[in-house]
Amino acid sequence: MKKGRIEGKVALITGGASGIGLATAILFREEGAEVIITDIKEPETNNEMTFLYHDITEEDIWENIIRETISRFGKLDILVNSAGINGVAFNQPQDPEHISIEQFRRVMSVNAEGTLLGCKHAIEVMKNNGGAIVNVGSLSAHLTLPGMFDYGSSKSVIRYLTRCVALYCAEQGYNIRCNLVSPGAIYTPLWESIFGNDPDIEIKKQAIKEKIPLKVWGTPEDVAYAILYLASDEAKFVTGADLSVDGGQLVKGQPTRGQ
Repeated sequence: MKKGRIEGKVALITGGASGIGLATAILFREEGAEVIITDIKEPETNNEMTFLYHDITEEDIWENIIRETISRFGKLDILVNSAGINGVAFNQPQDPEHISIEQFRRVMSVNAEGTLLGCKHAIEVMKNNGGAIVNVGSLSAHLTLPGMFDYGSSKSVIRYLTRCVALYCAEQGYNIRCNLVSPGAIYTPLWESIFGNDPDIEIKKQAIKEKIPLKVWGTPEDVAYAILYLASDEAKFVTGADLSVDGGQLVKGQPTRGQ
């Protein structure tokens, strides 16, 4: 695998403290980019990357983040909107009969509105020199999962938003590409909160793995490589795309939770 695929690029990655965001940040650094990771918590590792505190639901904080990025590095070439939350973390009902409006708004605020704000402010600083935006979606935007009503709805918004940003930027002549990756069952810290202290955790992990056509769990690195491709000049003719990273779950119509 060749190195330096994004050499000299400046990349901002939200949700970069753990999971897919951190894996992407580490890979981007290895591939030659200057990386700014943002999150509401400190990253698990540094790897010569800039860290900035970031509540992605607040527009004034987005303005400060973009301003700080330009001040330090002079440009922004890549934005990865990876930050997000899943309703399971709040131990609240997530089906359309029992969900509270507060729960729904909380997930939509972070996932949908946070991604919108990222795209909005990245366009402003990228439109003169071009750039790449990669949003992190979910398999749940493709399959109907009533038990993940809030999360799936928010990721569906991101899917539509990605296409709109891609077409708008193309029609404006901005040379900004916007694409989506849609992960399936990726083993991140989120799954630890789902399993909790279940004594049958290994049995349940194996049962989920058996639902995946490729019979393996996905890793954050699997998603990071897909993001790298879409962010790099190798994908210079790709915009508005939705790249599934799910071990074949979508083609089989097989979710692992949320039904």
